[in-house]
Amino acid sequence: MESLTNQQLQAGIAELDHAIYLHDQWYKNLLRVLVSRVSPDQSDLMPDAHLKCAFGKWYEDHSESFFIESQQLKSLFEAHKKVHSGARHLFQRISDGLVIPVDDWDNFESGRERMRREIWAARHEFAETLKNRDSLTEAQTRAGLLTDLRKQHSLVLRGKQTYALAMLDLDHFKRINDSYGHAAGDTVLASTVQCVKSRLRPYDRIYRYGGEEFLICMPSTTMEQAGEMMERLRSAISEQHFEFGDIQVTASFGVTVLRESQAVEESINCADKAMYEAKSAGRDRVVLDV
Repeated sequence: MESLTNQQLQAGIAELDHAIYLHDQWYKNLLRVLVSRVSPDQSDLMPDAHLKCAFGKWYEDHSESFFIESQQLKSLFEAHKKVHSGARHLFQRISDGLVIPVDDWDNFESGRERMRREIWAARHEFAETLKNRDSLTEAQTRAGLLTDLRKQHSLVLRGKQTYALAMLDLDHFKRINDSYGHAAGDTVLASTVQCVKSRLRPYDRIYRYGGEEFLICMPSTTMEQAGEMMERLRSAISEQHFEFGDIQVTASFGVTVLRESQAVEESINCADKAMYEAKSAGRDRVVLDV
């Protein structure tokens, strides 16, 4: 979900709401067929009926783009497929002039309710991701930071993985606001976060920690590996170009790891102190907390 933009997440929520409406309409037609004994749509009798209804077409249109990241949507797709398989069985019995057993109807309804739960769970997944996003930079907010880090720290305590943190702070950011205005400053912030996100691994996270300060969280990463990654990011940030002025944006980094002997708050402070060492040493550099 991290690679999705806020606009994509908002669109996903709106389209999931529409998907609920589309399948409600399909269900009303199913009841009409079963009660009134009118002929079902031939597409509902096909083995791939789940791909032919409006919701199935909608899902197929998006599954190869940004929705493929959502495990919840994958579960929804499987539930949707089973609903159509159950509906095909009911339609076939009606077409053959047979009565629908109570157990068959109950199984179909159970599957349909599961699908509705999956839709709402997928919608919640998108909404929660959007809620925890900074509206300007699209980095995650600090709201869930400590909770996330404590989960990772528990893995460190059990010897399951290493976990690195890096504090990033833009150098002389006030000068940009003073010289070019706050709109230019906002552009620099948003551009820098996108620059960073495009170079992070899918499971890495970046949080907006303060005004121009960001915390990068890297699971399964040693101090040395994190330092190398931050050097690449430092170089990429300094190579950005902006239309509003001939400026070079640089950043200072402080790198540490989650340690068994430290609370996560202490580790964040260590990354922050290392970052300030980078500032004191001349900025535009990476300092490791060793």
